[in-house]
Amino acid sequence: MTTAEFDTLKPSALLPHREPMLLVDKVLHTDFKNTITTETEIGEDMIFLKGHFPGYPLLPGVIIIEAMFQASGVLNRVATLERDGEATQKKKLGKAVKVKSATFYKEVLPGDKLVITSERIKNILNFSEYKAVATVNGEVVCKAEITLSISI
Repeated sequence: MTTAEFDTLKPSALLPHREPMLLVDKVLHTDFKNTITTETEIGEDMIFLKGHFPGYPLLPGVIIIEAMFQASGVLNRVATLERDGEATQKKKLGKAVKVKSATFYKEVLPGDKLVITSERIKNILNFSEYKAVATVNGEVVCKAEITLSISI
C-alpha cells in the first residue's frame, strides 16, 4: 500500500460498524501486518456519556475495550488486504471473543483524544490475539489483551 493509499484509509470502509458504534475516527500509523495506532475524539455528545455518571461524563471502560477491538479489526483488514487483495474482504467478519485482561489507569473525558495502539501477538486458525494500549495525551488510560475471531 502506498503512502497516498494510507492517507485515505477510512475505518468506516474497513469495519462494518456505523454511528454511534464506530469508535475509530482515523488511522495514525500501521505497518500493515502487526501494529496499528488509531485515534478517536471523545465528543461531548457521544451517546455513551449521557447516562454514565450524570454531571460527570466519563467514557465507560467497555467502550474503550470496544475501541481496542475495532482498532485491532482495522489492522486485521489492512493486513488481509495486503496479503490477499480486496476479493476476500467482503466475506470476512471479525468478532470480539475474549478479553484476557484489562486494566484501567485513568479516566477518559469529553474533549479527550483516545489513541489506541494494538499489536498482533499471534494468529491461531481464525483467531488473532492482540495487546492493546489506550492513551490520552501520552498517558496510559487502559491496557488489555484481547482476541478476535475472523469468520468467513
